[in-house]
Amino acid sequence: PITTISCCLLTAMLAGCGGGAEAQSTAKATADVLTGEEKLAAEQSPQCRLFKPAELAKYAGEPLGPGRVAAMGTGCQWLGRGDGSVLIQVVPARYHEPHKGSEGFRQLADVGTRGFVEQGLGGWIAGAITGQQAVVVSVSGKAVNDATAIALLKETITRRSK
Repeated sequence: PITTISCCLLTAMLAGCGGGAEAQSTAKATADVLTGEEKLAAEQSPQCRLFKPAELAKYAGEPLGPGRVAAMGTGCQWLGRGDGSVLIQVVPARYHEPHKGSEGFRQLADVGTRGFVEQGLGGWIAGAITGQQAVVVSVSGKAVNDATAIALLKETITRRSK
């Protein structure tokens, strides 16, 4: 879409403006992810290795397909045949951004640092800072609610700490 094209153009423009080989390498890697040329296998993704589709089905309320790399390599997404889906993303803590104006938003004092839950992406999103990283989960499906997203976030944090 237009967003992908714009990002690719911006990446190419930044690469052409100098910044040395490292900047150009980073720009190329970003462009490769955006255009789909970088094919990180799900088996190599730390987020994709956290759960099997059958384990996530209880959160989405339906069977899910295999995980696939998402969110520019920072996440993994499992899709169902209906409305169900799960996305798990891990980013540096500085990118943690709860959307306080979102419907259903509330802080979670008992989950990580600056934990939150909110409605979004057709379901519920929950996230928290854990150490140097932020973990964000999104879950959608027919029976999904805030408790579902919170339970998935807690389980994801537990599995990442092992």
